[in-house]
Amino acid sequence: MDIKQVASQLGLDEEDIYDVVALFIKTAPSDLMKLISAYNAKNMVQIEEAAHSLKGSTSTLGFSDISKEAQLIMRQSRQNDIESLTTTVPPFLSRMKELFLELKAVLKNR
Repeated sequence: MDIKQVASQLGLDEEDIYDVVALFIKTAPSDLMKLISAYNAKNMVQIEEAAHSLKGSTSTLGFSDISKEAQLIMRQSRQNDIESLTTTVPPFLSRMKELFLELKAVLKNR
């Protein structure tokens, strides 16, 4: 993650970006747990809600690929497409786990 680039895009200073990253690490796991629970229950409304929240937060941090994946999950849930969700949700969860590890390292090495 390029802290200077994200700071520039958001019009914030680097220290503020670290605060945003810390907030993301604190709050996003709750959204992920909601997504997992909703996915397991096949609750399309809750899948969409959790994916929407994750789309916004990852987009804010400049992770457009992951944000687009969350947007795809939102679309699939709106279409009640559980079959497609079985191919998009598990890889998305893996990428989110990798992102958390990367962001924790960014905070640790600041």
